Amino acid sequence: MKTGADINSFTVLKTENNKIMKRTGLFLLICFIGFQTIFAQDFFGKVSGNLWEGTGELLGSEATFRMEWEQILDGKFYQLSFQNQREESKEFIFKAIGVYKKNEDNLISGTWFDSRGFSFPLKGEVSSDKLIIFWGSPELEEGKTIYTIKNDSTISVEDYILKDGELIKFGNANYAPND
Repeated sequence: MKTGADINSFTVLKTENNKIMKRTGLFLLICFIGFQTIFAQDFFGKVSGNLWEGTGELLGSEATFRMEWEQILDGKFYQLSFQNQREESKEFIFKAIGVYKKNEDNLISGTWFDSRGFSFPLKGEVSSDKLIIFWGSPELEEGKTIYTIKNDSTISVEDYILKDGELIKFGNANYAPND
């Protein structure tokens, strides 16, 4: 038969166990959320380290596309190596390099260099599945490029040029990693 002291000891022990379980559960929840935050990848983390090849349309013609994203300079910048080739003009391959810096508030700044001899500033914003870049200068040309991760294995890219105050689409492609 249990005495009053035994019941009180059992109640105290049960209360202490509940507190320990609650604290442990809270600790595990905080760890889980923290790990998700640490290991959550933004756009650059998802696309870097792969060669992406695509097909689409450029200036009204079928075209092939290649892009490769990588972290450079101790992870302080991302570099895009890009090229496209229109089916109707196989002798000309357009090449470019973009250097992007992501600020703490997910705003992007950078510079574009291409095989036409042009270079111009890049500005935009990044999220987990999208990179929106406004590029160019009034002296040369201006436009916008939207990179969207459709799933973990497809990237859609849309290119626009500013003409008479309006953004006109001049290219689009869907890319897949070249494994």
